[in-house]
Amino acid sequence: MHPTIRAALVAVSVSVAFQGHASELSLFATQALSQLEALPQIRAEAEQVTLTNLSVNTADQALYNPELSLDVENLGSDSSDEDYTLALAQAVDWADKRGYRTRLAQLNALQAQADYQQLRNDALATLLSAWVNLRQARQLDQYAALQQQRTQSMLSLADKMVSVGELAPLDTQLLTLELARVTGSRADARQTLISAESQLTLFGGDPALALPAFQAPLPGTDVNQQLPALKGQYQAVLAAKAGFRLARQEVKADPTFSVGAVTNGDDNSVQLGVSVPLNIRNRYQGEINEANQGVIVAEQQYLASSRALKIDLESLSRRYGAVADSLNRWQQLTQDSLDSSHELLQRLWRGGELPTSQYLQSQQQLSDTWATGATLEAQQTNLWIEMMASRGELESWLTQQAVGR
Repeated sequence: MHPTIRAALVAVSVSVAFQGHASELSLFATQALSQLEALPQIRAEAEQVTLTNLSVNTADQALYNPELSLDVENLGSDSSDEDYTLALAQAVDWADKRGYRTRLAQLNALQAQADYQQLRNDALATLLSAWVNLRQARQLDQYAALQQQRTQSMLSLADKMVSVGELAPLDTQLLTLELARVTGSRADARQTLISAESQLTLFGGDPALALPAFQAPLPGTDVNQQLPALKGQYQAVLAAKAGFRLARQEVKADPTFSVGAVTNGDDNSVQLGVSVPLNIRNRYQGEINEANQGVIVAEQQYLASSRALKIDLESLSRRYGAVADSLNRWQQLTQDSLDSSHELLQRLWRGGELPTSQYLQSQQQLSDTWATGATLEAQQTNLWIEMMASRGELESWLTQQAVGR
């Protein structure tokens, strides 16, 4: 398990600013991170990172093993004329290819870790967005149920008023039709809620865990090589450069030194030798050119990713600002007037000052207004989540909430 996640899961004290009780967001963050760890794709990628880390140890191993040889040369039929040569040879990594290979493996491991962290951010963004959508679906379902209950109560009251002559039968028919409409709306809201719960479960979340409301600053649109989302691409550039340096070292010939003992009867001698490959027919210039082109490709890919991320973040920031302004304006216009408007409409209708048709029209307007607020709130939160995930900072923020920072 990731060290920061382990710290988040064992943290006890919490102190986080948000709307509601601080422990709610801390508890949610801890459980959300735990559920992220349980995702099969996260576990698979974690094992892939472990595999990449093992390659570092493999690259750091010695390139050449010593060679032991025994030669027997028969110069005639007499056994005394046989030469016995026992030799030990060792190739030497004269150009430090082992060091260059190790450095390349280390950079590849760092790139794999950065890509893995970004994958976790993307998975977490999908998970949190599913919770946001579920919260919105629950709000709309609750309001649809409330509307159904209110309409049913109004219809019951209308039946009594018709019986005493205070209301025309046509009004009960209108209320009956309205009850049929809101019943259909409630059914749609229930379907949306069930679908949202299924989506959250599919992404690894627990529908029983509710996402609390929270306040967090809008992330910036600055882009540089230190941004978590670009670390993988930047490490790819460094790895390509390391691969180019390794390719230049690989063409250098490594000598082989040998020492041996030669015996022929009573004659004994020591044999020393050295051999060096001659890169004459193949100078391996093609491998060097390929590695150099790999550097160019990696750099261009990094620049393209950086540009795309910058544009995406600026677009998300503008969209977030537009939604935030609309939500703020909606809150200023409604404040606590939604419930009070409903009560006022009921009083006017009961007093005969408001026709049933106009009352139902006004009720529909209140319903649409309330749904607009819930939609704007969900859009704002989802845009913030998307920005944080695009920057690669979503998991670190959630971990801070879990440990109470």
